[in-house]
Amino acid sequence: MLSINMLANAVSTELIRLVTGKLFTEEQIRSVSSHAIGKYLADWLPELGNEKAARERVEEARSHIATASTIIIDMQAELNDEAEKLDKLLFDIEEKKKLAEHYALLATTNQEQFSAFRREIEEVLRQELVVQSEKGKRSRQVASAFIWLVTLFLGAALGTYFKEALAWLKFILA
Repeated sequence: MLSINMLANAVSTELIRLVTGKLFTEEQIRSVSSHAIGKYLADWLPELGNEKAARERVEEARSHIATASTIIIDMQAELNDEAEKLDKLLFDIEEKKKLAEHYALLATTNQEQFSAFRREIEEVLRQELVVQSEKGKRSRQVASAFIWLVTLFLGAALGTYFKEALAWLKFILA
């Protein structure tokens, strides 16, 4: 009987192999992969449809997780950049606030003190301008008188000899 069972199993295995195109039945694959040696060979054996789909979904989920990780890292870098920009902006605002307070303090200065200070500066400036104008005054007057005399003589000479100079110029150009 044992030989008939073995023969029936062998024939059924060959028939299943011919019909399905598979080398092993699902039961044979499970029995081989459940043994200690079969666990090492399980990657090379054909898988069940559900297990194969599950592995594909796991791989797809891993790729989605990797993509999401890169997106999150990029977003975190952008947020860090924005935080740095905001910190710089806060620093600039504080500096401008201090400057505005300084000018507000200057604006509230007593007007009498300011006008007295302005009168003092105007007086010192006038005195300095007078001193600067006195320096070289004599040489400027002499130079001005010399230029005036030269212009006077040239004007008189040109007025006297204008007709003769014009005739001479026409003679040269013709």
